[in-house]
Amino acid sequence: MTMEPHYNFQPGTEITLLERPMVVTGQVDNGYRVVGREDGITTVLPFGKLVEQLKLPGAKVDTSLPTTGGRLQQRLGGYATSQALTDEQREYGRFHFAFCQAMLAYRTKIRTENGDPKFELSDRIAGRPEARRFIASVAEQIFGQKILINPGRGGRSKGMYLYQGRTLMKYFRTFESLEPDEAPIDALITLDHLRGNRTSRICNRLRVLMTAAWEEHGLDLKCPPVSNIHKALTANIWQENQKRIANELPELIVPSPRTLREHRDIILTPTEHLIGTKGERQARNERGRGSTDLRALLIGELVEVDECKISLVSSAKEAGFWEKMSVDDKVALEELDTYIKSRFWILVMLDVASRMPLAWVIAENPNSDATLALFRMATRDKTSEKMRYGCSGQPAAAVGLMHVKNDNGTGLRNSATIGALMGTESINTVARTYSPTDKAVVERFFGTLEMNIFKMLPGYTGGRPGELPGYDAKANGVLTVEQLHEIVTKYFIDEYPSTQHYGVGMGGRRPFEVYKSINETRGQIPPIDPHKRRIHLGWEEDVTPTDEGVRVFQGIWFNSDDLQEKREEYRVKGKVKVFIDPGNVNIATVILPGAKEPVEVHLQITAFADMTLPEILKLMAEQRREDPQVTAFHDDIVMRTRLQRYEQIKAIGVEHNLPRSYSTIAECKAMAKAVFAGARVVRSIAQADTTLPGEIAHLEPSRGVYPIGGDEMLIDGVAVPTDAVSFPAPEKTAPRTPSNSNSKSTKAQLRGKQKTSNTTLPRPQNLKDLE
Repeated sequence: MTMEPHYNFQPGTEITLLERPMVVTGQVDNGYRVVGREDGITTVLPFGKLVEQLKLPGAKVDTSLPTTGGRLQQRLGGYATSQALTDEQREYGRFHFAFCQAMLAYRTKIRTENGDPKFELSDRIAGRPEARRFIASVAEQIFGQKILINPGRGGRSKGMYLYQGRTLMKYFRTFESLEPDEAPIDALITLDHLRGNRTSRICNRLRVLMTAAWEEHGLDLKCPPVSNIHKALTANIWQENQKRIANELPELIVPSPRTLREHRDIILTPTEHLIGTKGERQARNERGRGSTDLRALLIGELVEVDECKISLVSSAKEAGFWEKMSVDDKVALEELDTYIKSRFWILVMLDVASRMPLAWVIAENPNSDATLALFRMATRDKTSEKMRYGCSGQPAAAVGLMHVKNDNGTGLRNSATIGALMGTESINTVARTYSPTDKAVVERFFGTLEMNIFKMLPGYTGGRPGELPGYDAKANGVLTVEQLHEIVTKYFIDEYPSTQHYGVGMGGRRPFEVYKSINETRGQIPPIDPHKRRIHLGWEEDVTPTDEGVRVFQGIWFNSDDLQEKREEYRVKGKVKVFIDPGNVNIATVILPGAKEPVEVHLQITAFADMTLPEILKLMAEQRREDPQVTAFHDDIVMRTRLQRYEQIKAIGVEHNLPRSYSTIAECKAMAKAVFAGARVVRSIAQADTTLPGEIAHLEPSRGVYPIGGDEMLIDGVAVPTDAVSFPAPEKTAPRTPSNSNSKSTKAQLRGKQKTSNTTLPRPQNLKDLE
């Protein structure tokens, strides 16, 4: 059983619970009888309920009110404690308390020496030299500073000097009259803050005019200065004085600009004035409250991402952007400057729990590609950057992203970025527009980065327009993007994690030490699955698989036994999707149509191992790039060789009388016209054992007609009657070509014939050579 405490509150004790002030009037069996100060309602506050509500914020208990009536608060002019007063007043309060205790010790000493327990100090006794010396020596030990017995001559001395007896006794009597629960310094402190004439010397009508001037002219988004409002107020006072002169009233005096500004501070708070002159959005940024809570406990539990334009002019010609430009752009830009100089963007991801940089990217423009590269860098190992730039520190390891907080930047607020985070099962939070307190960690980091790095580099443009009027940032912008990336990488790996951090939850510890401590105690968010990471954060290619695997980016081959087995199993036809991590091309992921699980493939070209995809593409481009003169030389050799080969082939065809294997344009047009007309072209076939019309009596050889004999002469003879001679039926023999044993003239005639047919007549038989 839990015991409930019963507090002995005196009647008149004031208690404030849940913003309701109450006064205790007595105690009953089950609680306290209280009366509300504002409503006058009497209620009973149970013992247990009081204990629970005293733990809540805003609870107050004033037990000194029944005995003292709050006299010390009244003495201080409404201040509940002297801690709200100036340091000088509180120093005098401690000094008064020190010599009061010294006087108490002196009285005890005198009582002991004289054996008079009723001995009391007086103004004369306290002013004696021996008493002042004793009080000063004891008070010095309590106060901690030198106390002078007599004030120095000429001006104000630095130390405290002891008062005379009457003043000492005044403070001592006040000290002795205090109750045990009253603060002695509150009773002995000086009341310098209440000095002076508190009566206003400005009449109410003039204050009304000053208020009207601020309402009509001062609370403007154009932010007019106090001098403009003062001029408007002067005109209004002149107009008011004209009426007062007519009514024989005293004229109003024009107040000074300082009085006008102090009147503004009376009627408006700084936040209200900021809203009236710069708008609610700017007021929220400047006066908004940040977070003083530990927002994350694990590494990767909460990361903040932001993008910022670098206040630095860099050269982009040597950074790979020159090759991507068109010829017209190159000509136009070369006419303006030898280098292409512009300001780039930097994207940074910070771990909130440890303040360690997880990723950083320098981009020409903020877009989804740059943001995805930032996510890939945060979720992979960064040893390559460490080895490339010779860093001695240890970068953050690959970690999963549980909660990503970004803003409405163009590179962060797009479907590709948000879709990638959803695919990796990360929580995405978009901060409010123009609300830097939503991402206070990474927003403040950019100021530190600019102060420590960019401000010292050549080509710095300044934090705002016109900040460096005598410095030509464009003329001094000689840094390349690669050099800038090297400087930033060394800062993120070597310098920043090893510097003391005084942010919320850091306490002056170094980010790397906090990173190690969290890693050993609470751990990190598990990394993303490699296939899922490549699918949602990598680059995608649609290619056709072959027996050699898949080829991406016109020359990078991947293959594996699993790919070939599933390609056979699922009868894959057509293209498949290949996903590659540009930072590590040793392994890729292939999605096959119909396959339930992704397939892992490995790089087949060992020369590209452990290289990034941009490095491979750059290497391939360098291999293909050659001197224009070398290109012209080899092109000349190739073209000359091709022309010679074509001429040789043509000569061989003419020499051997080879039929054409091609058609002319006119022939193609004629055939096409027949096809479009719906006619069918049928090739005519000559009948066997016939000759062409008109060639029967020709003496020169033709189809089916051959010369008889070895020389050119007529054949004379007598025809034999057909009934006296019987001829056997000729045998059907295949057509034969003339023998090569003919004379040269015959060969010439055969070579010069105009037209031949595919079918020839048989050679005559049983002919006698007539002489």
